[in-house]
Amino acid sequence: MLTRREFGAAVGGTLASAAMPGFLTDLRAQRAPSSPVLDIADWSYWWYGVERARLARGTVVDGTQMFVEHWIPRDVRHPYPVVLIHGGYRQGSDWLSTDDGRRGWVTAFLERGYAVYVLDRPGQGRNPYQPFVHGVFDAQAPTFERVAGEMKLEVSDPRVVQSIASMNQPMANNAVTQALWKSRGALLLDDIGPAILITHGDGEVFARVTSEARPSLVKGKLAVESMQPSESWIASNVDVIAGPTPANPRTPNLEPTNLRLADQGGFWVGVRRKTMPYGTIAQGQMFVQYMIPAEQRHPCPVILVHGGGAQGTHMMGLGRRPGWVHYFVQAGYAVYWLDRPSYGRSPYHPDALGPSHLNNVPPYEALIGATNVFKTAQWPGPGGMDDPFIGQFMACESGNTADEAFHTDLVWAGGVELVDRIGPCIIHGHAFGGFFGWGVADRRPNLVKGIVCMEINGNPFERQLRWGLTAQPMTYDPPVAAIADFRLVDRTPPADSPRPIASPFKLQAEPARRWKNLRDIPIAWMTSEDGAGGSPVANVEFLKQVGCAVEMLRLRDSGITGNGNLMLMEKNNRDVFGVLRGWLDRHQL
Repeated sequence: MLTRREFGAAVGGTLASAAMPGFLTDLRAQRAPSSPVLDIADWSYWWYGVERARLARGTVVDGTQMFVEHWIPRDVRHPYPVVLIHGGYRQGSDWLSTDDGRRGWVTAFLERGYAVYVLDRPGQGRNPYQPFVHGVFDAQAPTFERVAGEMKLEVSDPRVVQSIASMNQPMANNAVTQALWKSRGALLLDDIGPAILITHGDGEVFARVTSEARPSLVKGKLAVESMQPSESWIASNVDVIAGPTPANPRTPNLEPTNLRLADQGGFWVGVRRKTMPYGTIAQGQMFVQYMIPAEQRHPCPVILVHGGGAQGTHMMGLGRRPGWVHYFVQAGYAVYWLDRPSYGRSPYHPDALGPSHLNNVPPYEALIGATNVFKTAQWPGPGGMDDPFIGQFMACESGNTADEAFHTDLVWAGGVELVDRIGPCIIHGHAFGGFFGWGVADRRPNLVKGIVCMEINGNPFERQLRWGLTAQPMTYDPPVAAIADFRLVDRTPPADSPRPIASPFKLQAEPARRWKNLRDIPIAWMTSEDGAGGSPVANVEFLKQVGCAVEMLRLRDSGITGNGNLMLMEKNNRDVFGVLRGWLDRHQL
């Protein structure tokens, strides 16, 4: 075990001195010249152990799944991959970057030629926490005071902020939990073969029970106290585990999932402090994962925003197929994709975020037959209850905070913090993530150079979109002091409009108030012919009325048919991406 003191002595090498994009540095200074390029043959993810439960409201994923993200370097120089296992209230993101913004264990191992697998234990990180499976939430959320004391730092220290932002609810460490860990660890090793297990905290228990299940596949178990990377520790403890000469594995995908990166990592933005009787807790944190291509051919990075009950995995592909992150990085864009507060790696606790729709994720039955979701001509799987692609999709779904206006306020604040760090950028939102771009661009119009909307949900002035297309006020000209200031009229869309057709829909009566700060930002609205959640015509007409330069991109006009709301995951997603790239190229973005 590497102690903090030993780490302090060992970490003075290459990794410690390498600058990495993070909260302590300007993210536009992408990397130190000495940082090696990461040549990755295969990067993707998989949920292991996706099982179903039948509830009164329908069939749902039962919450016992385990998320694993993997990186396979082009030049594998070691016989066994490493599996990085977090402990306690942590999650797999802790291995991506250090609390002070340097390259983490994932990158350290990749630099040395290891294949790397990082897991989130069931119910933690990207695995949605379901109280009816994992147990009720702790009566108290983690506090700044406790975390600062454990780290021996001031509560205002940025390292404390980053550390507490990642802390999420674990399952109780008992016989039931350990049996689940054992089964999920066995599934992983059965898939990837012999491996070295590296653990932090009570991740050691996960490794131990996995070893009991698959003793012949565990070639080494190593426990670390600090999650900071150290080249000397790796050389002394991991490299000595010998084995057969490795064969460079080929990606199992027919479509390339390879990446060449100057850097990668993750961090949190939008961390607020909320005072509770028992201490100060984190509120509104939003996880951002990023990849910087080795050859960056476009000046503006892209921010990818997931929708609905989803998380950032929607941008990472589906079923080990490539997704938007792959395509943008391969095209030479720096990419930042996020988990909005309460989703994925951005932890939820009732004291911080209030009531949640945790148990309101649509069941299988509500989606399997939908012609705009899983029953499209371009869906990559066979459809039906046992479709593995549907299982992988459903495994990531979780509920949002119940108060959409409150959620919007948190997201916009975190988004502003992000664009202030990375500089001029392009914002790309999907489905219910569409509101992100409007509010961030309203607050930072000089930094948002383009907005791409894909199947954005909701119609103008409906439900919680009381301010037009948002649940919180935008800057209108003339100003709007209250919702009652809007004068609305009904409009009827043309008969040839893409579905869903909102008939009629609401727009402002003329003369209409304009969005003061978005007039010079090019906007693309991408739509299939059978989308979901919001009328493309209604939304585009709203944007035109408020003075935006918006263009509707109908896939059929490019000869692409058979898609639905999940076009970014469907089997022709590369063709769909080509339409998006064409628009970006035309606008020199």
